Amino acid sequence: MPETFNATDLIERLKYSKEAPLRIYLGGSPGVGKTYRMLRDGNGLLKQGIDVVVGYVESHGRDETDAQVDKLEVIPKKQILYRDKEFFEMDTEAVIRRKPQIALVDELAHSNTPGSLHEKRYQDIEDLLAAGIAVFSTCNIQHLESVHDTVEQLTGVEVKERVPDTFFGLAKEIIMVDVSVEELQERLLAGKIYKPEKVQHALKNFFTHANISLLREMALREVANDLEQKDKEIRKSGNISSEKVMVAIADRDDSKILIRYGSRMAGRINAKWFAVYVEPAGSNWNQKLLEENFRLAKLLGAQVIHLRGKKVTDTLITFAKEEGITQIIVGATRRSWWQKFISGSVIDGMLKSVGEIAVHVFPLKSEETAKPSAAPIALHLTDYIKPEHILLNIESVHTVEQTISLLIDHLIISYPDLSRHRGEISELIMTRERLMSTFLESGIALPHAAGFEEINDIHAVMALTPKGVTSLGRDQKAYIVLLFLSPEVGKSNHLKFLASIASVFLDQTTVREISGARSAQDAFDAIRKIESTGRES
Repeated sequence: MPETFNATDLIERLKYSKEAPLRIYLGGSPGVGKTYRMLRDGNGLLKQGIDVVVGYVESHGRDETDAQVDKLEVIPKKQILYRDKEFFEMDTEAVIRRKPQIALVDELAHSNTPGSLHEKRYQDIEDLLAAGIAVFSTCNIQHLESVHDTVEQLTGVEVKERVPDTFFGLAKEIIMVDVSVEELQERLLAGKIYKPEKVQHALKNFFTHANISLLREMALREVANDLEQKDKEIRKSGNISSEKVMVAIADRDDSKILIRYGSRMAGRINAKWFAVYVEPAGSNWNQKLLEENFRLAKLLGAQVIHLRGKKVTDTLITFAKEEGITQIIVGATRRSWWQKFISGSVIDGMLKSVGEIAVHVFPLKSEETAKPSAAPIALHLTDYIKPEHILLNIESVHTVEQTISLLIDHLIISYPDLSRHRGEISELIMTRERLMSTFLESGIALPHAAGFEEINDIHAVMALTPKGVTSLGRDQKAYIVLLFLSPEVGKSNHLKFLASIASVFLDQTTVREISGARSAQDAFDAIRKIESTGRES
């Protein structure tokens, strides 16, 4: 992705758009450099004549972060007295009075001190956006509401401060800020993230190699999903998706898992979605839990529907057909909650009656505590990249753009049926590159395009450039350029493929070692060895 807004383009957005732009710097975990990057970009725009101020920044005592404030104007924090202690929060009203073009606001998931104007900082940011002030902010992936259950299951850590997915939907741009697992752990040991007395505890708990790798992968998936949504919006010229998602919920705590899952699905396919509860005649329900579920669903962008009916299944199916639902999500336990109201299997009955509507059955482990099962990567890079798909020792080109041209030629050679589509493929990929390129901090460029309907599965080729190639507007070099096409959205493993790339190329050392392979077979074997080690662990 581009590192900064073009100054002229940003000013035009501020002048002619009803909504001020929001940029989110997303990280897999604390300490990757989100605040540093945000301040650096803010200073860059300030030098280009844009009015940028610091609304709130928390440097956590990191000298290099403090130094990045540089010449930026800092709006004084608001002092709040709570239980005889002083706390400092962003003075939202002061920022609005100052009316800058851009406000830099750190830690958007932060919970404000009681007595503040809003409970959450992201709500303060909404006020700034409504006032016509563009905002750059920072967040870690574990704070996203819809991934709460997955994060807790995979890492064993329950994250209390969360941000609704609907807020992320406001972002015009999401930038992933990333470092390797090893570098992050080195920063931790050097005292650059937490105080020395907290380091060993952090290394044994949240900052384990496995946790950091999983969170990095989740962050990459979120950014990839955001990019794919933007691709679809451009391709459809703003047309609303015809997809509609229905999540069948109950007055149970585990329905929150279904709601978060439904939110993620609706976001991926750009669909309107509904959280539907059927109140059976003559039955009692847990009003408190039901209201909690309704609140969460609304927070994540659902339209909440409360129906009454003698039979839960029939009522749900009738609503789905009348509303034009295309995807249904239901939960199943060993003793399904549906059995309280009807005999037999509701899911079997639904599958027989829904016609062409897709039904997704989400497993819930128990009546008391339902946790989603982990969603492992279902494919590997070597499923799609074979030795014959790898270009070795590319030294005749100096830029990513030149390398893309070579790779498109190699794609046609590898897949001759695509020869008559060369122009279309080139236009798809280069159009996307001009809008927003995908470039990982580990030194790998990923030019790609989704929605190419002439193929049924991913087609990929890869170039190894030991001396590195540059991309327009970037200082950093790419030592591997991996180009791929994926078919029409919804019929491919697009996001899983991106995740498989992330699971192999975890750091710059790995990228450089593979880029310097003596043969295509050696490079393939090195990748497969990394994948095999991961599976064995």
